[in-house]
Amino acid sequence: MAKEKKKALQQSEELQKQKKILRFNSESEEEESKPKRNFSWIVIVIILLCLGAGGFWLMNRTQYYNDFELLSVVENSDATQMSYLAYNGSLVKYSKDGITYLDKAGNAVWMESYKMKQPMVVVSDEYVAVADLNGNSVYIFNAGGKVSAIETPYTICNLDVADQGVFAVVLENESENFIELYDKNGKNLVNIRTTIADSGYPLDIALSDDGSKMVSSYVTVEGLTLKNSIAAYNFGEVGQNETDRLVGGFQLEGTIVPKVEFLNNDTICAFGDNQFRFYSMREKPSEKGIIDDFSKEIQSIFYNSRYVGIVEKGTGEENALYYLRVFDTNGNERFSKALNFTYNNIYATEEEIIIVGNAESRIYSFQGNLKFSYSFPREVNNIVPTGSPQRYIVVYDDTTEIIKLRYTKEDDEKVQ
Repeated sequence: MAKEKKKALQQSEELQKQKKILRFNSESEEEESKPKRNFSWIVIVIILLCLGAGGFWLMNRTQYYNDFELLSVVENSDATQMSYLAYNGSLVKYSKDGITYLDKAGNAVWMESYKMKQPMVVVSDEYVAVADLNGNSVYIFNAGGKVSAIETPYTICNLDVADQGVFAVVLENESENFIELYDKNGKNLVNIRTTIADSGYPLDIALSDDGSKMVSSYVTVEGLTLKNSIAAYNFGEVGQNETDRLVGGFQLEGTIVPKVEFLNNDTICAFGDNQFRFYSMREKPSEKGIIDDFSKEIQSIFYNSRYVGIVEKGTGEENALYYLRVFDTNGNERFSKALNFTYNNIYATEEEIIIVGNAESRIYSFQGNLKFSYSFPREVNNIVPTGSPQRYIVVYDDTTEIIKLRYTKEDDEKVQ
């Protein structure tokens, strides 16, 4: 009997041990599963956030607006004498007498007075360069105000500025031209002398975003024929052993290139009168692509870091006054649109194409979607994005307005 009790007791103790082991194992599995469940929730939350962001991104690119809400108005007493350029999420206004940087509310952040016969203004990232064409003055500004000012030894016929304030000017006298490079403080960095006999006349110049490269378009006259060449310069280590820093060039046939541009730091577009040529230039230039199927007269060009576009004139046999066409930097056409209104200004931001007429205006995305169309009650000088969702600056002769785009159901017919 005692043996049976002892055996029963041993069995009971063994059973308790097994229960403890089972309970311990169960608790361990539960503890191990918690991080897995937590990780799963984290993944789900990230996916939902990405889907939400993607949906918001897609909505902003496809949403159509046909009206706006007026947020604020600022009077412009001198606006009839001013020109405007988009800058730093707002704009600069300038004239022969000075330049002013306006914030998003239309208030002056800084202003600078000068006297110029023909001011040329170029904006690149945070920097604004102002030169007096056929004069000798150059001013450099950033968001804080004036950075420097120089007087050139010869008359200025062209200007460009890079993202960090490096700027280049083309100077001319009676027998030769000079391309001079300066840092933002006005220190001379490079001098390139050219003659019409050797190189031709420089039609245009462009600096890369980082200011280390430059491209120029030259035209020469041979008998009764005009010939065009493209010259590429490198101011870094690659070009230091080359004469005048010249690292490459191209002879063009059958076209004249009045404008060249670095679309981004490594891609050049030569805008010819009947063709556009693209070049890659990390250090030295190489041919990349060409657009030469322009069958109609080109009215305007526009571009950003990824695309170039044109407005071609329509013909009497067609319904459209103009055709808008957009190409990538390989020369492939992305889309085209018919425009049936007279416009005064067209330009591109990194996200949009903004077209301003006397009163009629359009905004297209680079996916070809119409974002905004509206007939203003009076003539508009410019429309500038502020960087805030759907908020824009509308410039009239006498006022500057901040608006927010909206959709009105009463006007249900969508313009294409």
